[in-house]
Amino acid sequence: MNYDIIFYHSGRTSETEKLLNKKLSPYKAERAASVAAMTPKDLAKELEASLGRTRLVFIIGGLDGGRQSTDTILSSILSSDSGMTSEKLIDNDDNISYMIKSEDRTIAVLPDEPEVISEMLDKRIISELRKRYSLTSEKDDTPSIESVVSELDRQLSGMDRTRTSFGFEAMRREKKSLDRLKILITALFAAGIALAVISIILYLSA
Repeated sequence: MNYDIIFYHSGRTSETEKLLNKKLSPYKAERAASVAAMTPKDLAKELEASLGRTRLVFIIGGLDGGRQSTDTILSSILSSDSGMTSEKLIDNDDNISYMIKSEDRTIAVLPDEPEVISEMLDKRIISELRKRYSLTSEKDDTPSIESVVSELDRQLSGMDRTRTSFGFEAMRREKKSLDRLKILITALFAAGIALAVISIILYLSA
């Protein structure tokens, strides 16, 4: 999954890019583009372009509460979208961010403060994105101890069954050989008796 970053009245661009990469790359989310917007018109233009190529956009900065603040501009831009939902997130220090959802698109609006971004990502935003887009991390792919033990038990049980089947087969073959040997001994014994009888008859008739 790819995402775009739009910096709006933001100065800590490099730090934010590195932070987002660190937080999202374990979920196989990669940055497609980073752009800057200086005016509300620029913001609207860049947002339209980003939503046309990716389902996730981060808008960083501009949350100053003024007429040209990010949230004010977005309210104006997206007001015609009846399917849009917007959730305001506030941390323990009263820092504000927003998660805006429309169909399969998500816009995360965050302040230009990497420390605050990191906390908000960890506490809420990443978990929301994971549920929304079925994201799994590399850690999720590592089998648990319980699953490894269960798999070993399954394999050992299979080996026991294989060994048991081999044992039954060996016993069956051994029994078959003994039966043949008994038949042979019986036949030889019968032949010996017959020869003895013939010898006696020949002796008496001589």
